[in-house]
Parts: sequence; C-alpha cells; structure tokens
Amino acid sequence: MKILNKVILVITLILTTNTFAQDYKFGKVSKEELLEKSYPLDSAANAVVLYENKKVYYEYNPTVRWFLLITEVHRRVKLYNKNGFDYASDDFLLYKNTKAEEKVSDLKGITYNIDGDKIIKTKLKKEGIFENEFSENYDQIKFTMPDLKDNSVIEYKYKITSPFVYNIDRLVLQDQIPIKKLEVKVELPEYFNFKKFTTGYLPIDLKETPSDGSFMYTPNRAKFFDVESRSYGSTKPKEKTRAVDYKINVNTILSTDIPAFKKEPYSGNTSNYISSLVYELQFTKFGNSVENYATSWEEIIRKIYSNANFGGELDKTNYYKDDVQKLIGGVSDPVKKASLIYNFVKSKMSWNGKHSAVSRAGVRKAYKEGTGNAAEINLMLTSMLKYAGIKANPVLVTSNSKVVSLFPTLDGFDYVISRVKLPNQGAVYLDATDKYGEPNVLPTRVIQGVARVIEENGKTQNINLRPRNPSLNRNSIQYEMDVDGMVKGKSNIYHLDYLAHSFRERYGIYDQGSHIKRIKEKYKITELSNYEIKGTSELGKPVNERFEFMLDDQVEVIDNEMFFSPLLFLSHKENIFKSDDRKYPVDFGHGFSNMYMVNIKIPEGYEIIELPESGGFKLPDDMGSFSFNSKLVNGMIQISVTETINSPIILPSYYPVIKEYYNQIIQKESDQVVLKKI
Repeated sequence: MKILNKVILVITLILTTNTFAQDYKFGKVSKEELLEKSYPLDSAANAVVLYENKKVYYEYNPTVRWFLLITEVHRRVKLYNKNGFDYASDDFLLYKNTKAEEKVSDLKGITYNIDGDKIIKTKLKKEGIFENEFSENYDQIKFTMPDLKDNSVIEYKYKITSPFVYNIDRLVLQDQIPIKKLEVKVELPEYFNFKKFTTGYLPIDLKETPSDGSFMYTPNRAKFFDVESRSYGSTKPKEKTRAVDYKINVNTILSTDIPAFKKEPYSGNTSNYISSLVYELQFTKFGNSVENYATSWEEIIRKIYSNANFGGELDKTNYYKDDVQKLIGGVSDPVKKASLIYNFVKSKMSWNGKHSAVSRAGVRKAYKEGTGNAAEINLMLTSMLKYAGIKANPVLVTSNSKVVSLFPTLDGFDYVISRVKLPNQGAVYLDATDKYGEPNVLPTRVIQGVARVIEENGKTQNINLRPRNPSLNRNSIQYEMDVDGMVKGKSNIYHLDYLAHSFRERYGIYDQGSHIKRIKEKYKITELSNYEIKGTSELGKPVNERFEFMLDDQVEVIDNEMFFSPLLFLSHKENIFKSDDRKYPVDFGHGFSNMYMVNIKIPEGYEIIELPESGGFKLPDDMGSFSFNSKLVNGMIQISVTETINSPIILPSYYPVIKEYYNQIIQKESDQVVLKKI
C-alpha cells in the first residue's frame, strides 16, 4: 500500500510539473500539443485555447512627454477538427479621431502541423492581414491563419499602442471554446485611478500588488510642462533630464480550465453575459492636481446633446421645410401629422445598416442622398416632428449588438429612435430605419437593448422598450382522414403585432414558390396547394396565410384502429432548451401567444376510443401558461390550445421551470386520439 501511495505521489508530481513547466513562449509549440486529439474536460469541444496572455500597461513616451496605453495579446489555440477552424481567425478594432489614432505593431502568427516526427511551421503573411474602415471612428484588423488541418495549433500575437490613456478596453475572460490557461496583467500608474467591474457568472480571482516604476523626464526648453502638476510653468532652460519615480498598482488574473461559454437558444446579446473585467476611470492625480472623470448619465446626455452632430442636427430645418409644408399643409390633427411625417421619412430614407448615436455625414447630406445611419434618419424624423409642432424627443439606444455599459460613458449608445407624445395616446416610439416598422412596433435590435430618452429640459430617464402585451399567432386547421390514414385539410394562419413584423422582416420579399417551399419544409407537408398570403405590405394589419394540405405519415393504422396526435404538424416535437442549467437569461425579445383551433372529422364507420384529456398549467409569477381543451361536437373532434409567454426575459433561476414547461407541452401535445372501426 505504501508503494502504491508513492507511485501515485510521483505521478501527481510529474503531472503537476508538466502543467506548470509548459513553455508558452511564442514559437515554442510542443509535439504533445499537436498530438492531442480532444480536450479531456470537454470532449465535445472542436477547439481549445491552450494559452492566452493579455497585458495592459502604461509606457512613458519622452517625445510627447506623456504616457501611452499599451495592450499586448498572445493567443495559442488547438484546432481538433474542421469545425474548430473558425477560431483560427481573429479581428480587433483600432480607435481613431481627428487628432490621434491607435496603432498595431508586432502582429505575427504561426500555424503548426506535425508530419511524422517533424513540426511544420507556416507563418502568417502580410497578404493574409486585412485592414478596413469599420466606422468613422474605428479601423478593423482581420486575419485568418494559413495551412489549417485537423489537429493544427495556431498562435498569434500583436501589440496595440493607444494615445487614449483614459480608456482601457473591456478585458474578455471567457470564450465560446474552453481556455486551458489564461494570464491577465493590468499595470496602473498612480496617476490614474480606475474603478473595476466584472460581468458574467464565473468567479474571477483578481489579485492586486504594488510595484514601482520610473521614467526619464526632460522638460520642454521653450515652454516648461511639469508632469507632476500637469500644468505649464515658466521656462527652465537650465533644468536637466531627471528620473521620476512612481507607484504602480498591478492587477493580475491567473485562471485555468475555464469552461466554454455556451450560446443557448434565445440568448440576446451574449457579450453582455460572458465573463469580463471592465475599468472605469474615476480620477487622475498629478501632484496636487486632481481631476474627476466619473460622471452621471445626465452629464453624458448633456455632452451628447451639445454635440453638433446630435443636438445641432435637430435644429436644422431649411433642408426639409418646403417638403414638410407641402406634406402637412392644411392638416391640423397632430396624430395625422405625425403619421404623415413618419411614413414620409420611412419611404424617402434608406438605412445604410450602420448603427450610430450621432450623425456622420450630416442630416442635410443624408436627406439629399436618401440614405443614412440610424442617428441621421431618426434625428431627421424628430426634427421634422418638432417643426410640425409635435412634442418629440430623441431616444438614445444601446442596441442588442453592443455591450451594455456598466457605467455612464459617451460610448454607451450606438442607435437613436424618436419618442412622440400625442394627445390621449401616451408615448409612441418610432424608428424610421425600419421599412416594416409601425408606431410602438420596433425592430428586435432596438427592443432587446436599453434606452434613455432626452427631455426638453435636458433631463434623461431610462425606458423599457419591450412591448407590454404578448403578440399573437392564431392558427386554425380543419381536416379529415380516409381509412388508410391519409389526411386532407385546410390551414388558416394569422400573424399579429410583433409576430407580423418579424414575419415581414424575414419573408416579406418571398415569392409564391418560396413561401410554398418554406411551409412544406417547416411542417413536413407531403402535398400543399392553393397557397394564399395577404397583409405583407399592409402595415398595422395581420399577415394571413391560407393553404390546403395532404399528409400521409401522421396517422398510424393498426388492424381496425387509428392513432394520431390531433395537432398534427402544429405540435412541438422537440424541446429547444437542452442544457441542464443556464447561467444567463432566456431572452424571447417580446411576449407571444400561440393559439391553435383544430376541427377533425371522424371517418365514417369509426368511433372514438380515446380522446386527450383537457388540462393546463402555469409558470410562476404570471410568466406564462398553457391550456389544452378537447371535446366532441356534432361528431367532430374540437381541440383548442393556447401557449403563452408573458415575460420577454426569463431569469436564470427560472431556467429549470421554463425547460420543464416545454417538456410538459411536448408531452401533452403528443397525447393521441384513438379511433376504432365499428
């Protein structure tokens, strides 16, 4: 027994030594890493981050006599199969404005493969690196590693030098594949005081330790600038270069075996839930000079409103005055005025697909060209409404493609819509970028975000853009079957409110053939005929689909009996929620209700032996409900089903409940009707 214990101890020491002795120096990939066929802690992983190192620090630049913010990244990834090749690509953004810009350097990459006993290296070449303008304020660097094969290992590194020393980018600590080892180090000089925020559900072990730093400082001979007081003084031509010592606060995170962030159904913007570390500058202190940077949303809103590309654009009217006068001339009803202006902007302007909280090209130019970003179109709309005497305010939005800010910041928004207050109608929200939009029917990119309205007095308030009531799908079918189990019937479907909007967005441009193909694939229908659709271009009305169908695989005939699920293709076949647990919310976008009315004609010579029992169940806190009713009326089986989700967002603590809710629905809808030949 003692010998066995010694053997176990030796093996443990060897494994531990190998773990900590792993050489992660760039260019030093081992054969063991190349020969690894799967990740032991997650055999389903198609790739794994073997090592990731992120280092953020400040470096004094003697030329400008000021600091630069440096970010260094080194990442090594194992690709087990072709499904993991997506992780051999990366991209990042470089911020710029009219005065300065971030720059990337030392971008290197290598792909490693093994041939027999030899490691083959293929370097990332310049022609494999692409730079493009992502937006007015960002350039994007993209690259894909070369020579990818099953079991390749890729690694790359780069360095970003930024003059924007007050803004540390969000440090993401998790990925959609596992991470074996992660090292993060942030070095903060005493001159900059940051507050830290964490996101996600993983525990983050952050350690803070003091360190020392120094730089050689040479005063400007012509005009003395003191780094300690950050102020100009008298010239000091005789002062020599001197050493400046300062303290550094070092933040370190060392993590191993970080599980993959799993993207689940109805996730919304997963970037809001992935584990990360965020820094907010509170104040700077140079000598006795202290400057506060932490601010409120009210102050941020005032700064945005005073921006010529935001508030300034609201005041411009000359470019549209004549057109709007012709449009609303003689109209006194404010509701009709608002409707005319809203539809006019929707028809005249085309959204260029760009999110923005401010105008880039200017509303005048956008109006002339008939295209613009979200801010240009909706600031234009708001300005026109105000010009027409309607109470309208711009609404700043963080869309579902942008991470929600944990603190007030100028970069917190990327979209604009308009709020209108009409007599006896409360608040109405409009987005003229959306061709299928209606008053208070906004695109998913908006309702899944967060928003702040700007009042006339400069005040701001957070608003919830989620619709209060569930949207409705109503589906009725009538069918009959012959003695061989062939089903023949008709279906009539109505999509209303947000469900009609979603339908128009996805299928509004479909032709007849595309709709028929969609229905046949969705419902697994054998034969479909007489398809009709109405309402796709009539905003404010339901979208109505009608068709006739034949099915040959829905009824099981055994001897003198028939067995079938009465909902046919309408029943749920599989639970979309498969994970045992979930760490972040289920985001449906909006509430919804599916109603099914089914009438079944019984074949002559048959009688009902079994009919599914009526029943129902509810989710807690009025989050949703399900009801199933069955009855026999004049020889016809009538089934009515209603399944409703009232809450657009289901918190993680309720995930087991919502998963079981759908399990019960599937079970109930699979209950069968049994007919027997008389």
